[in-house]
Amino acid sequence: MADPEERYARYIRPDEENPDVGLYMQAVTDEAKAWFEAQKAVTRLEASEQLGRLSGMVMLGAVVGLIVTVALMLWFVALALWFGQMLGNNALGFLLAGAVFLAVGSVFFLVWRSVLRDKVTLAVINAIHADEDEVH
Repeated sequence: MADPEERYARYIRPDEENPDVGLYMQAVTDEAKAWFEAQKAVTRLEASEQLGRLSGMVMLGAVVGLIVTVALMLWFVALALWFGQMLGNNALGFLLAGAVFLAVGSVFFLVWRSVLRDKVTLAVINAIHADEDEVH
């Protein structure tokens, strides 16, 4: 075990022999401040990491969404032209393709409201909590 004089040496003023309570309290206060500053830095780092992950996911979602949107638009234009060729009238082809688009959108909306919305919400909540469990 360390010698008590060595143990308390940092709490003894140069012109005194015994530890000073004021120096001890100042050391405790300084260490508490340093600990809080370190905690603040860790919290800021964790928040910036989460923000970075979120922005990456948003960017990926935007790019994938853009690609899917362009592909669907091209597919429906091609479908409209094909319907127009079959019917002999491009306007009717685009009208029929628009009806198909509305039908597919309506089916998706009904399935989304009845089944998919809750599953997607639960998956997002589970993913968020899984990330928190990995950090701690």
